[in-house]
Amino acid sequence: MLRYVGRRVAGLALVLLIVLTLVFFMLRAAPGGPAEAYLGMNPTPEKVAEVERRLGLDQPIWVQYGTFVGNLLAGDFGRSLFSDRPVIEIIAERLPVTLELSLIAFVFWVAAGLLAGAVAARKRDSFLDGCVRVISVIALSIPSFWLGLVLVVVFGLYVQGVLPSSGWVRFGDDPIENLRGVILPAFALGLGSGAIIARTLRASMIDTAQADYVSFARAMGMPERRILRRITARNAIIPTATVIGLMLGVFISGTVLVENVFNLPGIGQTIVAAFKQHDYPLAIACTLITATVFLVTNLIVDLLYFVLNPRIRAGFLNGTAR
Repeated sequence: MLRYVGRRVAGLALVLLIVLTLVFFMLRAAPGGPAEAYLGMNPTPEKVAEVERRLGLDQPIWVQYGTFVGNLLAGDFGRSLFSDRPVIEIIAERLPVTLELSLIAFVFWVAAGLLAGAVAARKRDSFLDGCVRVISVIALSIPSFWLGLVLVVVFGLYVQGVLPSSGWVRFGDDPIENLRGVILPAFALGLGSGAIIARTLRASMIDTAQADYVSFARAMGMPERRILRRITARNAIIPTATVIGLMLGVFISGTVLVENVFNLPGIGQTIVAAFKQHDYPLAIACTLITATVFLVTNLIVDLLYFVLNPRIRAGFLNGTAR
């Protein structure tokens, strides 16, 4: 087990290093720079050189990269080039908004997806099953940012006062308004993911119900409800758990669009602003935080899959799984 975890953690660290390197050099290769964004339009070369020297951007790019990685390994994310505040302080302010939105959307849509998928599989080829399949296809066809814009227009212009169409109230200031403000962003963020979960569980349960061991249980006289609960659902949840784990990462990364549509002060909005301003330390740190959450989620899913699926454990112990 420890060897399995060690391999996954090593792979996670390698991916984070690749993400860091790509973002670092892609930001430097983008047109413009923090000096131009800081000074405004048509700055003189002398002022640009002065700002770059003050920010340490006049050094060779490999020196900048080595310095940044070294500081990062020491736990120093640097300071924002524009607000001159520690990056870790800005992230600590913005991350709770993203986590609250993502977790609320995740819990609601996972529960809704599992319920819809189980009902559709149980009532296969019925009217209810058809409704679940049609609605899931429609949900998958709607981009989250487009749905968010529609919700902002509807609740901001035509159905005013029912739910807030933008802005954020902290839970500590007003719990009711905080939860009301999460409803529309969470709906836009997770609709497609809930549809994927429902379709995955439905297909998995139908496939499992046709397995030989299920037919054997029926032949032995086991009640259908017990077969569904003890055999079909338990085996069908294994591939669905993988999809659910990936969806949590999708929820975190999907906040980049949703937060900007609903004007929420989270990590997603911060990333967009940092890239626009060429705020290198802040942009890289926010990207790394998002990538870390996504990768750690995948690692947890791998470990759960290792625990839930005895064939994976046996294959790893025999040296046939990697």
